[in-house]
Amino acid sequence: MSAFWGTSFDTSPHRHGTLQLAFDIDKKFRLKDKSTEWKMFSTAIIRASHLHQLDSNNSIQLFIYLDKDSEYAQKLEKKYLFDKDINDLSNSDIGKISTAFFKRLLVVNNCDVIFKGFLTIIEHLIDFDKTINKDHRITEAISFISNHQMEQIKVKDVANHVCLSESRLRYLFKRQVGQPIQSFMLWIKVINSLNLVLKGKQITNTAYDVGFWDASHMNRSYKELLGVAPGTIKKYEKDLKIISCENTNFYTFRTEILKNWDSNKPFKTIDI
Repeated sequence: MSAFWGTSFDTSPHRHGTLQLAFDIDKKFRLKDKSTEWKMFSTAIIRASHLHQLDSNNSIQLFIYLDKDSEYAQKLEKKYLFDKDINDLSNSDIGKISTAFFKRLLVVNNCDVIFKGFLTIIEHLIDFDKTINKDHRITEAISFISNHQMEQIKVKDVANHVCLSESRLRYLFKRQVGQPIQSFMLWIKVINSLNLVLKGKQITNTAYDVGFWDASHMNRSYKELLGVAPGTIKKYEKDLKIISCENTNFYTFRTEILKNWDSNKPFKTIDI
């Protein structure tokens, strides 16, 4: 999950590899795609990789980006994008959240508070099955991964520890955690390494310390999950304020900007 606040901009046609939620704080923004004209929205959902254009209308918007394979994104897509690529969310329960709630998020720097705020927003849009009890073997699997996160463990090792087959562990983990176990394990390494990189540790040493095979493996993992190499993130850190959350999974996103609606290839790609 990633998010940012934006104001006073008018984008070219572009797309993200993530599902996008947009919320206006003061009034309304304008949104369109290739097949529709400009329309005013106070809140909207946009399908992953759908080409669109947005005008902030001199207002302030909160944008939340969700990995398209996550449980949150899949439930949102099923509920609101069944036969659409863009949909208005103003008639959903999101209207029960006050404008003051969104404005408070503008000034928060604490990871846990921000993450809980975003979950509050998302859970006003979708329902979760509260009756599913966490399988103790999945709880033990998470504990095992956390206790061996600096080692080069495999899914097979976790499965053996909790006395499950690999296929059964993968199924239960995705169902109860909402994320594939392999992705979860990789994110743990990326998050741990990011904290070390931002503290000034050399990338090669960091790679070995957090359980990557080598620096190349770490670079490939960053590009796969974040779209950028760790060295690039370190360079951004000099100019931007980066909040790194050790115990919270997060996702960044890629934006492809096209010159016009008929372009086949983007002329600019931005990784954040």
